[in-house]
Amino acid sequence: MAKDLGRNEWLRAARVALLKSGVSEVRVERLARDLRVSKGSFYWHFKDRQDLLENLLRDWEKDFPQIMSQVKGKRGREAFQLLLRLVVEQAPLGQKGIVPSDAAMFTWASVSPKVRRRINRAEKKRIELLKRIIGDSERSEILYLVWLGFVARGQRVPTSRRRFPQIARSMLKLFLPARSRRQHRARKARSKRTQNRR
Repeated sequence: MAKDLGRNEWLRAARVALLKSGVSEVRVERLARDLRVSKGSFYWHFKDRQDLLENLLRDWEKDFPQIMSQVKGKRGREAFQLLLRLVVEQAPLGQKGIVPSDAAMFTWASVSPKVRRRINRAEKKRIELLKRIIGDSERSEILYLVWLGFVARGQRVPTSRRRFPQIARSMLKLFLPARSRRQHRARKARSKRTQNRR
């Protein structure tokens, strides 16, 4: 019976505990109680608590590159639009523990130098990946800072998370170079003229 509870259920419970209560509450006893199973179930999937914590961190480190792999081959507005759509879809999943949560990881990094170093390395890679899409270091970093602000505010004011789709649309307008927006409008106008001729 214990074997039937999957690794993903344990990870999901651990992500929720990390987000809501911090790393000190990511304990096998507490997770087993939340999942209403014996602790024995945990050891089918993880060696110990440290193994679980390492998995939480590693999954978070892989998360953004996996999102970016879906944007591969696209550039400019199309890439940025897709990226924002993927982030909008993923944001609520982080609150439910289905995927890693930036808010939980950043809070953890604030109390652990080891985790902080890994988060900092991963963030550097994130900004580099954003730069490839946007094509501009400053815009990429500003965009990332906007995301951090959204994450931090979402922790303090959970209802603000509902506004993220609207914020994402505003970011699309703000962060794409004006030339890209003009090109998009010009393409749209050409397409409309072509349709009118038919």
